Amino acid sequence: MFYRQLGLIVIVFAALISQANSAWGLMTQSIAAITENTQALSDNDIVRLSKLSDEVKGTQKVGKELGELNLPNDVLEDAFLRIAIYQEKLDRQTAEGMFARLTGVPGFRATLRKIIGNNRAVTIGHLNELRIAESAVTNGFKVLGIGEKFNDGLKKGATDIDLLLNKKDRLFAIEAKNYASTTKIRLDRFRADLDTLVAYKNANSNHVVLFCTITNKPDNLSYLQALQSETDKRGIQLIFGLPQAQIEQIKMFDNASRRHANTDHPHYIIWIVVLGVALVLGIIGFVFIKNKTRTPTLLKPTA
Repeated sequence: MFYRQLGLIVIVFAALISQANSAWGLMTQSIAAITENTQALSDNDIVRLSKLSDEVKGTQKVGKELGELNLPNDVLEDAFLRIAIYQEKLDRQTAEGMFARLTGVPGFRATLRKIIGNNRAVTIGHLNELRIAESAVTNGFKVLGIGEKFNDGLKKGATDIDLLLNKKDRLFAIEAKNYASTTKIRLDRFRADLDTLVAYKNANSNHVVLFCTITNKPDNLSYLQALQSETDKRGIQLIFGLPQAQIEQIKMFDNASRRHANTDHPHYIIWIVVLGVALVLGIIGFVFIKNKTRTPTLLKPTA
Protein backbone atom coordinates (compact mmCIF):
# COMPACT_ATOMS: atom_id res chain seq x y z
CA MET A 1 0.00 0.00 0.00
CA PHE A 2 2.81 2.35 0.90
CA TYR A 3 4.65 1.69 -2.37
CA ARG A 4 1.43 2.21 -4.35
CA GLN A 5 0.90 5.62 -2.72
CA LEU A 6 4.54 6.48 -3.27
CA GLY A 7 4.20 5.52 -6.91
CA LEU A 8 1.14 7.75 -7.31
CA ILE A 9 2.99 10.65 -5.70
CA VAL A 10 5.93 10.16 -8.09
CA ILE A 11 3.58 10.04 -11.10
CA VAL A 12 1.74 13.20 -10.02
CA PHE A 13 5.02 14.99 -9.30
CA ALA A 14 6.40 13.98 -12.68
CA ALA A 15 3.23 15.22 -14.37
CA LEU A 16 3.50 18.57 -12.59
CA ILE A 17 7.13 18.91 -13.62
CA SER A 18 6.21 18.09 -17.20
CA GLN A 19 3.44 20.70 -17.21
CA ALA A 20 5.77 23.27 -15.66
CA ASN A 21 8.44 22.55 -18.27
CA SER A 22 5.85 22.78 -21.03
CA ALA A 23 4.53 26.10 -19.70
CA TRP A 24 8.05 27.47 -19.40
CA GLY A 25 8.80 26.30 -22.92
CA LEU A 26 5.79 28.18 -24.29
CA MET A 27 6.71 31.25 -22.25
CA THR A 28 10.30 31.28 -23.47
CA GLN A 29 9.03 30.98 -27.04
CA SER A 30 6.74 33.96 -26.57
CA ILE A 31 9.47 36.15 -25.02
CA ALA A 32 12.19 35.08 -27.43
CA ALA A 33 14.00 37.94 -29.14
CA ILE A 34 12.03 39.79 -31.81
CA THR A 35 14.99 41.69 -33.20
CA GLU A 36 17.63 39.83 -35.17
CA ASN A 37 20.33 41.77 -33.36
CA THR A 38 22.67 39.37 -31.55
CA GLN A 39 22.88 41.79 -28.60
CA ALA A 40 19.27 41.05 -27.63
CA LEU A 41 18.77 40.27 -23.95
CA SER A 42 18.34 36.70 -22.75
CA ASP A 43 14.95 35.34 -21.72
CA ASN A 44 16.12 35.21 -18.09
CA ASP A 45 17.01 38.91 -18.21
CA ILE A 46 13.57 39.72 -19.58
CA VAL A 47 11.85 37.84 -16.75
CA ARG A 48 14.05 39.53 -14.14
CA LEU A 49 13.48 43.02 -15.57
CA SER A 50 9.75 42.37 -15.78
CA LYS A 51 9.64 41.62 -12.06
CA LEU A 52 11.80 44.65 -11.36
CA SER A 53 9.37 46.91 -13.21
CA ASP A 54 6.59 45.92 -10.80
CA GLU A 55 8.47 47.46 -7.89
CA VAL A 56 8.05 51.03 -6.70
CA LYS A 57 9.56 53.27 -9.40
CA GLY A 58 10.19 50.05 -11.27
CA THR A 59 10.21 51.55 -14.76
CA GLN A 60 12.88 54.01 -13.69
CA LYS A 61 15.00 51.17 -12.32
CA VAL A 62 14.60 49.17 -15.53
CA GLY A 63 15.38 52.21 -17.64
CA LYS A 64 18.48 52.99 -15.62
CA GLU A 65 19.80 49.44 -15.84
CA LEU A 66 19.23 49.22 -19.58
CA GLY A 67 20.69 52.67 -20.09
CA GLU A 68 23.96 51.63 -18.44
CA LEU A 69 24.36 48.80 -20.99
CA ASN A 70 24.60 51.22 -23.96
CA LEU A 71 22.50 48.94 -26.13
CA PRO A 72 21.36 49.78 -29.68
CA ASN A 73 17.91 51.30 -30.08
CA ASP A 74 16.33 48.20 -31.65
CA VAL A 75 17.57 46.02 -28.78
CA LEU A 76 16.00 48.37 -26.23
CA GLU A 77 12.71 48.40 -28.16
CA ASP A 78 12.88 44.61 -28.28
CA ALA A 79 13.46 44.40 -24.53
CA PHE A 80 10.48 46.57 -23.63
CA LEU A 81 8.21 44.67 -26.02
CA ARG A 82 9.24 41.30 -24.57
CA ILE A 83 8.74 42.56 -21.02
CA ALA A 84 5.23 43.66 -22.03
CA ILE A 85 4.60 40.18 -23.46
CA TYR A 86 5.75 38.53 -20.24
CA GLN A 87 3.44 40.86 -18.30
CA GLU A 88 0.59 39.86 -20.66
CA LYS A 89 0.05 43.45 -21.75
CA LEU A 90 0.78 42.51 -25.36
CA ASP A 91 0.58 39.23 -27.21
CA ARG A 92 3.49 38.03 -29.33
CA GLN A 93 1.83 38.73 -32.68
CA THR A 94 0.93 42.31 -31.74
CA ALA A 95 4.43 42.96 -30.41
CA GLU A 96 6.03 41.67 -33.60
CA GLY A 97 3.72 43.83 -35.69
CA MET A 98 4.54 46.95 -33.69
CA PHE A 99 8.26 46.27 -33.95
CA ALA A 100 8.05 45.75 -37.71
CA ARG A 101 6.05 48.93 -38.33
CA LEU A 102 7.26 51.34 -35.64
CA THR A 103 10.88 50.50 -34.89
CA GLY A 104 12.97 53.65 -35.07
CA VAL A 105 9.98 56.01 -34.87
CA PRO A 106 10.73 58.90 -32.49
CA GLY A 107 9.00 58.24 -29.17
CA PHE A 108 8.32 54.54 -29.82
CA ARG A 109 10.88 53.29 -27.31
CA ALA A 110 9.91 55.87 -24.67
CA THR A 111 6.24 54.93 -25.00
CA LEU A 112 7.04 51.22 -24.70
CA ARG A 113 8.88 51.98 -21.48
CA LYS A 114 5.76 53.64 -20.08
CA ILE A 115 3.51 50.62 -20.69
CA ILE A 116 5.54 48.19 -18.57
CA GLY A 117 4.90 49.99 -15.28
CA ASN A 118 2.34 49.05 -12.64
CA ASN A 119 -0.03 51.98 -13.32
CA ARG A 120 -2.89 50.42 -15.28
CA ALA A 121 -4.34 53.73 -16.52
CA VAL A 122 -0.95 54.85 -17.86
CA THR A 123 -0.44 51.50 -19.58
CA ILE A 124 -3.86 51.58 -21.25
CA GLY A 125 -3.43 55.16 -22.43
CA HIS A 126 -0.03 54.61 -24.02
CA LEU A 127 -1.02 51.28 -25.56
CA ASN A 128 -3.84 53.17 -27.27
CA GLU A 129 -1.30 55.59 -28.78
CA LEU A 130 0.84 52.71 -30.05
CA ARG A 131 -2.15 50.98 -31.64
CA ILE A 132 -3.23 54.20 -33.37
CA ALA A 133 0.32 54.67 -34.67
CA GLU A 134 0.48 51.10 -35.99
CA SER A 135 -2.92 51.46 -37.70
CA ALA A 136 -1.72 54.71 -39.25
CA VAL A 137 1.26 52.98 -40.87
CA THR A 138 -0.93 50.24 -42.34
CA ASN A 139 -3.20 52.92 -43.83
CA GLY A 140 -0.51 54.83 -45.67
CA PHE A 141 0.47 57.45 -43.07
CA LYS A 142 3.99 58.08 -41.84
CA VAL A 143 4.40 58.34 -38.07
CA LEU A 144 6.69 61.27 -37.29
CA GLY A 145 6.45 61.04 -33.53
CA ILE A 146 4.73 59.44 -30.54
CA GLY A 147 4.57 61.62 -27.44
CA GLU A 148 6.41 64.43 -29.24
CA LYS A 149 7.74 66.93 -26.68
CA PHE A 150 6.41 70.46 -27.11
CA ASN A 151 6.39 73.59 -24.98
CA ASP A 152 3.06 75.29 -25.65
CA GLY A 153 3.84 78.31 -23.46
CA LEU A 154 0.61 77.67 -21.56
CA LYS A 155 1.35 74.84 -19.16
CA LYS A 156 3.99 75.07 -16.46
CA GLY A 157 6.38 72.68 -18.17
CA ALA A 158 6.92 70.91 -21.45
CA THR A 159 3.98 68.87 -22.61
CA ASP A 160 3.64 66.60 -25.62
CA ILE A 161 1.63 65.87 -28.73
CA ASP A 162 0.39 62.30 -28.49
CA LEU A 163 0.80 61.52 -32.19
CA LEU A 164 2.20 63.27 -35.24
CA LEU A 165 1.30 61.74 -38.59
CA ASN A 166 2.21 62.77 -42.09
CA LYS A 167 0.60 62.18 -45.47
CA LYS A 168 1.75 64.03 -48.57
CA ASP A 169 1.88 67.73 -47.66
CA ARG A 170 -0.16 67.47 -44.47
CA LEU A 171 0.75 66.98 -40.84
CA PHE A 172 -1.82 65.55 -38.44
CA ALA A 173 -1.46 66.39 -34.74
CA ILE A 174 -3.54 64.12 -32.51
CA GLU A 175 -4.60 64.24 -28.88
CA ALA A 176 -5.54 60.62 -28.14
CA LYS A 177 -7.70 59.63 -25.18
CA ASN A 178 -8.77 56.16 -24.09
CA TYR A 179 -11.87 56.44 -21.90
CA ALA A 180 -14.99 54.40 -21.24
CA SER A 181 -18.31 55.78 -22.42
CA THR A 182 -19.24 56.50 -18.81
CA THR A 183 -16.05 58.43 -18.01
CA LYS A 184 -16.20 62.21 -17.85
CA ILE A 185 -12.99 64.03 -18.64
CA ARG A 186 -12.54 67.19 -16.59
CA LEU A 187 -13.35 70.01 -19.01
CA ASP A 188 -10.53 72.25 -17.77
CA ARG A 189 -7.98 69.55 -18.55
CA PHE A 190 -9.69 68.80 -21.84
CA ARG A 191 -9.52 72.48 -22.84
CA ALA A 192 -5.84 72.63 -21.85
CA ASP A 193 -5.00 69.67 -24.11
CA LEU A 194 -6.93 71.24 -26.98
CA ASP A 195 -5.12 74.54 -26.49
CA THR A 196 -1.82 72.67 -26.74
CA LEU A 197 -2.87 71.38 -30.18
CA VAL A 198 -3.78 74.88 -31.32
CA ALA A 199 -0.45 76.23 -30.03
CA TYR A 200 1.36 73.51 -31.96
CA LYS A 201 -0.39 74.48 -35.18
CA ASN A 202 0.33 78.16 -34.64
CA ALA A 203 4.00 77.35 -34.07
CA ASN A 204 4.23 75.31 -37.26
CA SER A 205 2.10 75.87 -40.36
CA ASN A 206 -1.40 75.94 -41.77
CA HIS A 207 -0.80 72.48 -43.17
CA VAL A 208 -1.28 71.02 -39.67
CA VAL A 209 -4.69 69.36 -39.18
CA LEU A 210 -5.83 68.89 -35.59
CA PHE A 211 -7.67 65.88 -34.20
CA CYS A 212 -8.88 64.78 -30.80
CA THR A 213 -9.68 61.07 -30.68
CA ILE A 214 -11.58 59.26 -27.93
CA THR A 215 -12.05 55.49 -27.92
CA ASN A 216 -15.67 55.54 -26.68
CA LYS A 217 -18.38 58.11 -27.34
CA PRO A 218 -19.79 59.45 -24.04
CA ASP A 219 -23.22 58.16 -23.04
CA ASN A 220 -24.20 61.53 -21.59
CA LEU A 221 -25.52 63.67 -24.45
CA SER A 222 -25.00 67.04 -22.77
CA TYR A 223 -21.41 66.12 -21.92
CA LEU A 224 -20.83 64.98 -25.51
CA GLN A 225 -22.18 68.29 -26.78
CA ALA A 226 -19.82 70.14 -24.42
CA LEU A 227 -16.82 68.24 -25.83
CA GLN A 228 -17.98 68.92 -29.37
CA SER A 229 -18.43 72.61 -28.63
CA GLU A 230 -14.89 72.92 -27.23
CA THR A 231 -13.32 71.24 -30.27
CA ASP A 232 -15.45 73.16 -32.79
CA LYS A 233 -14.41 76.50 -31.28
CA ARG A 234 -10.77 75.62 -31.89
CA GLY A 235 -11.11 74.08 -35.34
CA ILE A 236 -10.30 70.60 -34.06
CA GLN A 237 -11.91 67.44 -35.45
CA LEU A 238 -13.43 65.23 -32.73
CA ILE A 239 -13.75 61.54 -33.58
CA PHE A 240 -14.59 58.37 -31.67
CA GLY A 241 -13.75 54.70 -32.07
CA LEU A 242 -11.03 52.10 -31.69
CA PRO A 243 -7.59 52.85 -33.20
CA GLN A 244 -8.28 51.34 -36.63
CA ALA A 245 -11.65 53.12 -36.87
CA GLN A 246 -10.03 56.41 -35.85
CA ILE A 247 -7.43 56.19 -38.62
CA GLU A 248 -10.07 55.28 -41.17
CA GLN A 249 -12.03 58.40 -40.20
CA ILE A 250 -8.91 60.57 -40.43
CA LYS A 251 -8.18 59.08 -43.86
CA MET A 252 -11.74 59.79 -45.02
CA PHE A 253 -11.51 63.36 -43.74
CA ASP A 254 -8.19 63.86 -45.54
CA ASN A 255 -9.50 62.52 -48.85
CA ALA A 256 -12.70 64.56 -48.66
CA SER A 257 -10.91 67.79 -47.75
CA ARG A 258 -8.44 67.32 -50.60
CA ARG A 259 -11.27 66.91 -53.10
CA HIS A 260 -12.95 70.01 -51.69
CA ALA A 261 -9.69 71.96 -51.87
CA ASN A 262 -9.22 70.99 -55.52
CA THR A 263 -12.65 72.27 -56.54
CA ASP A 264 -12.19 75.50 -54.59
CA HIS A 265 -8.64 76.19 -55.69
CA PRO A 266 -8.28 79.60 -57.45
CA HIS A 267 -6.12 78.12 -60.21
CA TYR A 268 -8.83 75.63 -60.95
CA ILE A 269 -11.38 78.42 -61.36
CA ILE A 270 -8.99 80.45 -63.54
CA TRP A 271 -8.49 77.52 -65.88
CA ILE A 272 -12.25 77.04 -66.17
CA VAL A 273 -12.63 80.72 -67.13
CA VAL A 274 -9.75 80.54 -69.63
CA LEU A 275 -11.13 77.42 -71.26
CA GLY A 276 -14.60 78.96 -71.37
CA VAL A 277 -13.32 82.14 -73.06
CA ALA A 278 -11.25 80.11 -75.52
CA LEU A 279 -14.29 78.05 -76.41
CA VAL A 280 -16.42 81.15 -77.03
CA LEU A 281 -13.71 82.81 -79.13
CA GLY A 282 -13.29 79.61 -81.09
CA ILE A 283 -16.99 79.50 -81.91
CA ILE A 284 -17.03 83.17 -82.91
CA GLY A 285 -13.95 82.67 -85.11
CA PHE A 286 -15.43 79.61 -86.74
CA VAL A 287 -18.67 81.45 -87.56
CA PHE A 288 -16.74 84.47 -88.90
CA ILE A 289 -14.53 82.37 -91.19
CA LYS A 290 -17.49 80.36 -92.40
CA ASN A 291 -19.43 83.52 -93.32
CA LYS A 292 -16.41 85.09 -95.00
CA THR A 293 -15.72 82.09 -97.23
CA ARG A 294 -19.34 81.50 -98.15
CA THR A 295 -19.98 81.88 -101.98
CA PRO A 296 -22.08 85.03 -102.60
CA THR A 297 -25.47 84.52 -104.18
CA LEU A 298 -25.69 86.26 -107.63
CA LEU A 299 -28.80 88.25 -108.30
CA LYS A 300 -30.45 87.57 -111.61
CA PRO A 301 -30.76 90.72 -113.79
CA THR A 302 -34.24 92.02 -114.11
CA ALA A 303 -35.78 92.35 -117.58
